[in-house]
Amino acid sequence: MNPIAKYFLSRVGLLAAVAVPLSLFNVNLLLALAIGLVGSMLLGFVLLRGQREAMIDHIDAAAKRRGEEKRRLREELAGEDA
Repeated sequence: MNPIAKYFLSRVGLLAAVAVPLSLFNVNLLLALAIGLVGSMLLGFVLLRGQREAMIDHIDAAAKRRGEEKRRLREELAGEDA
């Protein structure tokens, strides 16, 4: 699975894991979502560190790959052989 999607789904899962129990205890839904958002941010910072680093590595590798491709295409357009 794509590390970006995996991280996103984990963050949404943390939000639900915090907000759903609060909404079951007759807390206003908007308040439960706000508390869930803050709680998922705090928990995600600690619990999702490995997934966050994998996502960053994935994005960094894609940026480097695109940069290399762009450099190679510019060299070809300039008439240089790569």
